[in-house]
Amino acid sequence: LAAAAALSRRQPLASFALTAALGLAATPALFSVSYGPALGVFAVLLGLRAPRSRPAVTAFAAVALVGTARIALVGVDPPPEWLVLTGTLLFGCVFPWLCGRYWRQSRALAEAGWLKAARLEDEQRHAEERARLRERARIAQDMHDSLGHELSLLALRAAALQVSPGLATDHRAAAADLRAAAADATDHLHRIIGVLREDDEPVPLAPAGESVRQLVARAAESGLPVRWEEPSDTTAAEVPEPGGVTAHLLHRVVREALTNAARHAPGAPVVVAVRNHAHGTT
Repeated sequence: LAAAAALSRRQPLASFALTAALGLAATPALFSVSYGPALGVFAVLLGLRAPRSRPAVTAFAAVALVGTARIALVGVDPPPEWLVLTGTLLFGCVFPWLCGRYWRQSRALAEAGWLKAARLEDEQRHAEERARLRERARIAQDMHDSLGHELSLLALRAAALQVSPGLATDHRAAAADLRAAAADATDHLHRIIGVLREDDEPVPLAPAGESVRQLVARAAESGLPVRWEEPSDTTAAEVPEPGGVTAHLLHRVVREALTNAARHAPGAPVVVAVRNHAHGTT
């Protein structure tokens, strides 16, 4: 039994076979007080530790055949001994082995469940990280657009101050430096934050705090030669109110257009007009 216990972890089938051989050597009916409990324990360990079931079934069949042969050859009272052999095989070997198999499968299912839970947690964490990165990119995109527009208007104000009559030479140079610094800041902003802009990012639902008319008026006050063109058709002049996706898109498009006009076509007249059609807004 000590040798069987030593083999039970790495060779559970050998430990069960050794115990069964000891039981058959002690009595042809297999069951004995000395080896019967150990036989049930090693049957449980066989079901728990053996990866396949075919060797165990073969071992049970071999024990049944050897026990039947021994009862037929040296048995004192064969019918009761066959009944004891059958009961010992069923309740002392097969049922404990099935309990061990069930225990093994339960452990495997539990481990698979924990692995699946850990994988789902990892996927959720990655999804949250991707959402966080998308939100950062969206914020960076809005910062790029809004700050770039504001810096362009600042450069326009500095340029208007630079060419104003009656300004001292040192003040004119300071205005020129301010205009150049604003232009450089716009370029730096474009290089640093602009790389985070993605074409497939969804449009933020939060609208700008001003309407397209107010944006054009503020750009005109900053010195940009821009004017708002009123359409002849009064129904076409209805600009979407701030708070919707369409109004936000219009604000972004007009703001980017004014920024590009101020940077790349300084002094050129700019006209902004909004028209509503059946198929959309222009």
